[in-house]
Amino acid sequence: MSVTPSRQHGSGAERNKSRLKPLTVRSLTFGGLALMASSINSLIFPILPLQLTSPDWLLSFISTLLACSPQLLMGTLVLLIARLLNSRDLKLAKRVNWIEKAARWWGLLLLLTIPLEIYAGITIIDQQEANQIKSIAQMRRIIEGFKTTNDESQMRIYVASLPDPPILPPRFDAEFPVIKDRVLSNLNAKLNLTLNERAQVTPRKWQSFIAEAIRNGIQAALLGIAFLSIAKYHDKAKSGSDSKTALNS
Repeated sequence: MSVTPSRQHGSGAERNKSRLKPLTVRSLTFGGLALMASSINSLIFPILPLQLTSPDWLLSFISTLLACSPQLLMGTLVLLIARLLNSRDLKLAKRVNWIEKAARWWGLLLLLTIPLEIYAGITIIDQQEANQIKSIAQMRRIIEGFKTTNDESQMRIYVASLPDPPILPPRFDAEFPVIKDRVLSNLNAKLNLTLNERAQVTPRKWQSFIAEAIRNGIQAALLGIAFLSIAKYHDKAKSGSDSKTALNS
């Protein structure tokens, strides 16, 4: 009794499908692991050496973490698809099981970046403000010091006592009162310029920081919830599997 062409075609398609499935799973596994390894590599080297107490380092770390997390999430999802297509591969199952557990910690780390960025950003702005205030106070002290000088010799002594003193010419091209007025005029102009720049730049710093913190906070929350959801569904699936095993036994 001969086999009909339709049956031969059906059996051939099934064989091709059975051959293609393992190749697809291996490709997905390799691709998922490659994506994850590339993501981790993109994170590790830019943050070395570790400077956990530096606000600038924290902001750089958060930026790098947020940049590489979407690729890591994609690699994780690719591995989950490979695991779904081949549930009998114990080696792949162990890898996915470990990755799903690690997803919880990665998600928590992403959520932790939200308060960390707020702390680091505020600390940096406060440090910059403190430096500006210190510089302005120093300029005012210098101005008051010049006001107390009464002749050229006192001025030269006072200038020599300043940190990083300017080089004065051996002889001035005008009388001392004229030189004193020029110096005070220049110092007051510089002080006013610094005060005006501070008044304009400080609000822009806060606006830029708030906008960046909101954008990064939303991104961190979305990615963190995605990773935590993977861990959550893994726990549900595991508990359901354990319950089924207990019932069967």
